[in-house]
Amino acid sequence: MRNEFIRNSVLFSVILLVCMGALGYFLVSENKKLAKIDDRVDRTHAVINEAHALSNLIEIMLSSQRGYIITKNPDFLEHYKENKINLSENLAQLTNLVSDNPAQISRLSEIRNLSNSFATQLEERAQKSANSVDALTDTELIDSLRDDMVRINNALIEEEYELLNERVQEVQHKKDQYYATLVIGGLTGTVILLIFNTFLMRSQNKRGKLETTLKDSEERFKLAVEGTQDGIFDWDIRTGEVFFSRQYWALLGEDREAFYGTYEDFAARLHPEDKDKVEEYVQLYLSDQLSEYSNVFRMRHESGRWLWINARAKTILDKHGKPVRMVGAHTDITASREYQEKLKEEKQQAQEANRAKSDFLAHMSHEIRTPLTTISGIASLLDGKRENLPEKLQPLTRTLVSSSSSLKDLITDILDFSKIESGEIELEDDAFELVILFEEVISMMAMRANEKGIEFKFTYDGLENVVFYGDKVRIRQILINLINNAVKFTENGHVHVAAVKKNLNGQDAIEIEFEDTGIGISEDNIDVIFERFKQADSSVSRKYGGTGLGLPISKNLAELMGGDIVVKSAIGKGSTFILTLPVREQAYHIEQREPDLKDKIDDKIRSTIKGEDKVLLVEDYEGNIVVLGHILEDLNITYNVAKTGLEAVNSWKDHHYALVLMDIQMPEMDGFTATKSIRKMEDEKGLQRTPIIGMTAHALVGDKDKCIESGMDAYLPKPIVENDLKELLFKYLNQYKEAA
Repeated sequence: MRNEFIRNSVLFSVILLVCMGALGYFLVSENKKLAKIDDRVDRTHAVINEAHALSNLIEIMLSSQRGYIITKNPDFLEHYKENKINLSENLAQLTNLVSDNPAQISRLSEIRNLSNSFATQLEERAQKSANSVDALTDTELIDSLRDDMVRINNALIEEEYELLNERVQEVQHKKDQYYATLVIGGLTGTVILLIFNTFLMRSQNKRGKLETTLKDSEERFKLAVEGTQDGIFDWDIRTGEVFFSRQYWALLGEDREAFYGTYEDFAARLHPEDKDKVEEYVQLYLSDQLSEYSNVFRMRHESGRWLWINARAKTILDKHGKPVRMVGAHTDITASREYQEKLKEEKQQAQEANRAKSDFLAHMSHEIRTPLTTISGIASLLDGKRENLPEKLQPLTRTLVSSSSSLKDLITDILDFSKIESGEIELEDDAFELVILFEEVISMMAMRANEKGIEFKFTYDGLENVVFYGDKVRIRQILINLINNAVKFTENGHVHVAAVKKNLNGQDAIEIEFEDTGIGISEDNIDVIFERFKQADSSVSRKYGGTGLGLPISKNLAELMGGDIVVKSAIGKGSTFILTLPVREQAYHIEQREPDLKDKIDDKIRSTIKGEDKVLLVEDYEGNIVVLGHILEDLNITYNVAKTGLEAVNSWKDHHYALVLMDIQMPEMDGFTATKSIRKMEDEKGLQRTPIIGMTAHALVGDKDKCIESGMDAYLPKPIVENDLKELLFKYLNQYKEAA
């Protein structure tokens, strides 16, 4: 028995030794692997921290250089140089940390090259101009370099985060293996202990060593987590006890070790304005009303300043599905938040600057258009009576009409382009007869072509007796621009315009082709002509004049309507512009229009008015009073003049007017206020509504709506077109007569 016992003892001792040896070898091996993995985790954290610091250094360099340019404060320059050195050291540190990763080395090499270019561009911009505002306008290349560095750096960080996740998972996997091995070893030791009590102490000693090794591994893992610079917390909801990591307090500027505290240790540092919202958010998450916990709030730093914190967490549930623990991390996002606020402030400043520009344009529009109304009005009146003038003065009249028209087109182009650039242009959607529009354009442009001895032809077969929907004024503007260009650049030959209806991609459209035998455009310059303030050749600008805005405006308007303008041309062979516009149409039979529209509408107005009817002309600019008064007198319309809004209201009280021509911008009381006062008195006294036509030199987006909202019936932009004025006079005088 003893021999058997000895034999069994030896056998079990051998088995135990083999098992313990295998277990010991496995644990030692795994311990070394864990140490290596921990080292790689530490290195990965270091890479991520340095990479985040790299992005901050890039932004700080740019901010310091901008501060130096704006203020010329040498402290900004010193700050810039210091951070430039820090950037170089940061790249060197990163290169050392990722020396075993060729892909990351390649990214850092690219970032280093870009940073050199970035620094060079910043320094060149600082020296380029003494004017800091001018220097700050050239940011496209610098922003591009910065964006490229940030993009590459983000790719580097993203890869490191992926490596970190893989390595943390690997640590967890090794740890699981560790525990499994301990369980197997413990069971084996227990079985052997029951059989051979003599081996108990030896097994216990080995087990103690394994537990010590495991504790060391857990400590290293804890340090790796703290290396993320995020504050870790673990809240035991049942007891109210909360574990706060050392880094949690470092985030708040406190130098204390990790310890267990309470929820109040966290709540006491919340911003007063955020405290209730945070507690409500926590309760919503714990009650399963939120799918995830991700909250942003402010916490007090030890220095007294407020940090913006991004909190993320997960809950651990018991077997009944109730939360028992909440584990998460706090990340300091103050720098990012401040940057967002800075961008918001810069955006607001840009919007204010844009509003200032709009106000300036409105003011300039009024100041220019007001005298231009007088000039163009007198020119039109003189031209209408050209036959009564001495022959020597007739060419001067034609020149005055042409020059005032050109000046009006120039001002319109500049204001229109400004509105297109700022996105403030509005398109109308009214019904109109396209053929009438074509005939108006023909009557305007045929004269210019005839003056140059050019054949002008405009065909529009198949478009008669059809009502179209769109912006009549803008379509006319495009047509005039394109025809005017064709006539201007054609010395001899012809300008032919042909409009047809087509179906493009299942949608009804009109295609208008403008073909001329002018100087032509080289293929290299075809795209240039649609750029603002540019023409294909500077010699063209000197010879033919022009601002270079007509074509860009026309193309922008066409695109806003859903259409386009394309061009085919060759030097010396002329050009062909093709305008395509989608349209909605409705067949509509229209009575034959009477010829000689100008004479007819004059006769209609004269037959409409009664002897007792009067018009109130409200205008403070003497030149416009003379022109508008001449038009009214020519139509046998009696009128009174008011030079302020207050005078207009008082005159309206004392007289019976069939119509009011109301200027907008006047002293004492503007036209909007005067109109509202008149409408209020009409309502209070039950009087017949007096038609009021607004006249404004602003002619910007929203002016028409403001006129209608104030109670006006119609709107005329200055310079006032005589025919447009007469059409409104006929419409509202006749309307007033029928209502009386």
